[in-house]
Amino acid sequence: MKSAVSKIAISAAVAFSTGLLGCAQPKSEPVKTYVTREGVIDESPALTPAGRAQRFEYAFKAGLHWVEQKQYGVALGAFEEAVAMNPESTDAIFNLGACYEQVGEPLRAIQLYRQVLSVTPNDPSCYANLGTSYIKMYHLERSPTWRRMAIDAWNISLRIDGEQPDVRRYLAQADSIVD
Repeated sequence: MKSAVSKIAISAAVAFSTGLLGCAQPKSEPVKTYVTREGVIDESPALTPAGRAQRFEYAFKAGLHWVEQKQYGVALGAFEEAVAMNPESTDAIFNLGACYEQVGEPLRAIQLYRQVLSVTPNDPSCYANLGTSYIKMYHLERSPTWRRMAIDAWNISLRIDGEQPDVRRYLAQADSIVD
């Protein structure tokens, strides 16, 4: 059992080690961030706004690269770095949530998706992903509440953007579940 405040050190160097992205790696030392249940603690040396923006862009691109490679754990580290550099980036937070969902932490993903929705309440992709995290929790705990929450999130997603065949399929599958 994990403690209530587990710290995981994530080095940006892991996400930046390949140089495959075609953009120059920032010249400052690797940033260490620690993730606690309360959020991200940035222990990076003082960076200029331009340096933070450059590091954000590099980390975000690295995260996207690793997602394309289906290396979600490495992508998660890159998106943690991106969020540490720009905590207001809903794109970085959304992708961080998607990585947590992919590595089997749907509760953490739910927290991040809700954070995104508090800023962008009409994001159909975020509601769709929120629904998939809820249904993963349903499969873990077999609580009908999680299934209802998934259905609600997917219905909201479809009200915002009706052209989502995957979400319609998820709804049909969820409706066929007998509690």
